[in-house]
Amino acid sequence: MRAFRWLPSRRPQLLALALLVGSLTAVGSALAHDFWIIPDLFTFAADSTVHLSARAGTKFPEGTAVQLARVADARIIGAKGETKITDMAVGNGALRLHQRPKDAGQYLIVVGLTPSTTRSTPSGLLRFLRAEGGVAEAERIEAAHTLAGQDSVVFHAASFASTVVQVGRGGPTAFKLSARGPLEFAPVNDPLHLHVGDTLRITMLGSGKPVAGLAIEAKPASDTTNSTAAPTPWLTLKADAKGIVRLPLATAGAWILRSAFVSAHTGGASNEYDIARATYVVSVATKH
Repeated sequence: MRAFRWLPSRRPQLLALALLVGSLTAVGSALAHDFWIIPDLFTFAADSTVHLSARAGTKFPEGTAVQLARVADARIIGAKGETKITDMAVGNGALRLHQRPKDAGQYLIVVGLTPSTTRSTPSGLLRFLRAEGGVAEAERIEAAHTLAGQDSVVFHAASFASTVVQVGRGGPTAFKLSARGPLEFAPVNDPLHLHVGDTLRITMLGSGKPVAGLAIEAKPASDTTNSTAAPTPWLTLKADAKGIVRLPLATAGAWILRSAFVSAHTGGASNEYDIARATYVVSVATKH
């Protein structure tokens, strides 16, 4: 209550406004705009073109199209190498991506957006994290006193999205391959063979290394057939000492996982940081 003592008693409307602002701040993370890619199918027939949609929004899988000009990197990665995705265009409310792999097997697909650079205060950086789905990461770097003693900071914020698909039958797996990003979900068990009741185990990699205590948030797709349905709540889980998160899967359908990671900017000043925000989309089948 100390935060409101300055308010004169004759102005109760200001108190109500302050409480409203506080409540909006508290739910800011839940309303953060995420960026994701989701394939039309998670398993494609042999010799097929893989089709995906890239969207941003607050209610996965609904959202708005990511503009082509924002894409800095788009790749499909398989056991025999990787290919840059160039067949992209906005249509039907999404940025549509298309790529035809040559061989059967799994493929990791990753899309990265052009980063933005902001000069701010340490508290401003923390506010950005909390507003953009990085509440747990803000708490982690506060506990580590990462920003202690700094009057100003510069941060470069970038968003990444990834998923895994199967083309044809058999072939090598790809879910353990790395896209060499600043923040990656590295599954321990195959995300293309998940059923209700299973647990997805993921190693969280920051700058290519497992990060103990790094958190993820996860939830199944919202019910797009019911416009009055309450938003699906996020489940927050933290990585263990080896950087592994265990996500129990209780609902069939598409799931989105998100995380944020703050690291020192390579070659930058001591007060310069990278903020990586990443999502990972998987599909969960009904029980065996």
